[in-house]
Amino acid sequence: MAVVFDFEAGKEFHFASAFARRFDSKVTSDRVFLPEMLGEGFIREIYLNNGLSLCLHHYRLKQEFILRRHVSEATNVLTMKFDGRRMPARSKEGTKESLFIAGKGYEVEFGTSNFFTEVKIPPGEEIIFLVIVTTRQVLLDLLQLREEGSVMENTIRDNPSFFLREAMTREMEQTLKRITLINEATKLPALLYQTRAQELIYFLFTRLFSRKTGISLSVNQEDVRKIYQVRASILADLSTPPQLPDLARNIGMSLTKMKQLFRQIFGDSIYNYFQVERMNEAAQLLRDFSVSQVGYSIGFSNLSHFTRLFEKHHQIKPKRYKDTLHEAPLPV
Repeated sequence: MAVVFDFEAGKEFHFASAFARRFDSKVTSDRVFLPEMLGEGFIREIYLNNGLSLCLHHYRLKQEFILRRHVSEATNVLTMKFDGRRMPARSKEGTKESLFIAGKGYEVEFGTSNFFTEVKIPPGEEIIFLVIVTTRQVLLDLLQLREEGSVMENTIRDNPSFFLREAMTREMEQTLKRITLINEATKLPALLYQTRAQELIYFLFTRLFSRKTGISLSVNQEDVRKIYQVRASILADLSTPPQLPDLARNIGMSLTKMKQLFRQIFGDSIYNYFQVERMNEAAQLLRDFSVSQVGYSIGFSNLSHFTRLFEKHHQIKPKRYKDTLHEAPLPV
């Protein structure tokens, strides 16, 4: 049976302390260790003098652990979750399943804290994710935006309820791993935590500011649930282009609103998102299958078309990409 930890985030909430109380432990040097029955590792909470707080999860579980963040009325509190969990799903011999389970980990979520979220963390995997908590004004002061009135500035300053999602980049992953290496022996650890946290925020907002979005709509829990349902439908079958009218009808939302909210949350149109995930899936499958097998399995009857799209997305032809996998290990 899974172990469940319920909490409500707010300005005065201390995750490590609440976790310690729940599992009859104690916080030492900003860190609380997992009880033996749950696993090995720790949760560390750091409060910086620039108005940011960090909550680092780094552990390996013995049993499933579920984190449930309940709705908070503190809409001035913003959270950024950098989830470095890669969930391996090694394909069974003779099948063509993805190497990674779609939509579980390896992503960044940014938004107000007035959403219910549930994170299911499986046993046996190394878990690394970081939550940065701040307020609207602290974030605006940190970003020092020069373009007043931009969509992103208005979102941060005025949108009462928003939720944005980005994919983890290589730079974010490397910075996140460097944060896990900071310990008691590190010189000037507080300064280094602050530097690395701001580095993550920089990487996130360079991507968010590159988005081509218009207005910023306020969203509620049900809106987010429905848009994630659309995403799940897309990822469930990357061999078939999404049919937008069917998707809108399935979630009970107008076509216009569905397209607006999907672009706002994920930063791209539904069709472009499908193509990006399709090419990412192809790159993963090329580790175990031939170029033709991969092309056909994700819905291409014309392998030349598959090659062109793959090269456009990854800047390398699929055959050459597959060859590089055997030449040297992929960089971390």
